[in-house]
This record gives sequence, structure tokens and C-alpha cells, in this order.
Amino acid sequence: LASCGDDDSGIQLTQDEIIGDINTGKKIVITSLTTYTESSSKVNVNGAKGKISATSSDESIAKVSCSTNEAEKEIYVSGVSVGNTTITITDSDGNTAVLKVEVKDWTALWELSRTMYVVDRKCFVEGVSSEDSATIAADAIEKDSYNKYYTIRTRDYIPFGSHVTKRLTITDDKGNVRMDGILKIQPNADNSEVWHLLPIGNYTEVVLATFYYDQ
Repeated sequence: LASCGDDDSGIQLTQDEIIGDINTGKKIVITSLTTYTESSSKVNVNGAKGKISATSSDESIAKVSCSTNEAEKEIYVSGVSVGNTTITITDSDGNTAVLKVEVKDWTALWELSRTMYVVDRKCFVEGVSSEDSATIAADAIEKDSYNKYYTIRTRDYIPFGSHVTKRLTITDDKGNVRMDGILKIQPNADNSEVWHLLPIGNYTEVVLATFYYDQ
């Protein structure tokens, strides 16, 4: 249950009109909402009296919270997992509004650009003979399923001059996500590329790898 912050009629829900990634300044009346995992959608609550509260019928699908500024009368619906749920908004007079919510996977917002299978891995073993070292290294590489599948998706952000953002997801042989974030590629004069990754929710950039290409 989320509680938030006076008018005369029933509750009406609206959303800011977004075309591409541009806010047109117009409001659209809604009774249903499509949002995505890893993202949050704002809904305006119009005509409510006094303080409002909002609940989700299934918080494993989507959660709801209210603006900390009660005068704004806004709710925020956050996608948790793929599925459908219902949000109920109630004001201090007992008036209610119902919002049907569908949550889709975040990948629906991004276009698949490229997939890679990374196999060039190195393992260094010290303190044993060269024969034993080769055996240990080969066994370690064979068992290592980390950082093997690279999937790159792209998305255009119109407000930034059609700037294309790249998102990289790294999974192992079992499909487990090992790293996921925004990818920046730095080309070098020696025909190599240094890949920098800004993990989602971490904001600490790491140098992921350097790739060399034949001329």
C-alpha cells in the first residue's frame, strides 16, 4: 500500500503524451498501461480529493508508489516481471479508479544488433611443470562458462540528436546473466577496440575487454 497527498469529481488517470522519446506536453486519458521490467511509468491522478493511496493486486508483476509531493498527485508503476496486474487508486472520500497494467520484458524496447561468442580465453598457471600447467589450464578453460555470450542491443534517444545507445548483456553457457549495462566502444589507431561497460544500477564503469581485428 502506498499513500500520497482537492477537486470535485471522480478520479481520472492520465499520462503525458510521448512520441519517440519526446514529451509533447499533452495529456492522454488512460484505463490501461503498458510498462517494462527495469523501468517505471508515471501516471497523473486527476480529480482526487485529499490524500490518495494506491495498491497493486500482484506486486510480483508490478509495484506502485506515490509522489513524495502530495500536491502533484502522481503514481509511479514499476515493472517487476512479465505479466498482468491491476492498480487501484483511492482518494480520501473513498472514490476509486482502476488501472490495468501489462508488464513486458525490457528487451522489447531495444533492437537486437549483434551477438558474439567469446572463445579466446587465457589461463596462467605457475609453480608446476609445463606439462601439468597445460593440463590444468585446459581443464580450467573447459569448465569456465563465464563471460561467453555477448548480446548487443541498440536504442535511439531522439532528444540527444538520435544518439544510439548500446546495451550489452553477457551470459554464460547456462543462460545466466553475468553482466548487463551500457556499452561504450573506444576505437584505437592500432585497429583495436576497447570496450567499456557501465553496469545497470552500479554506475561504476569498467574496462571490459580489448578486441583486435585483422586489417
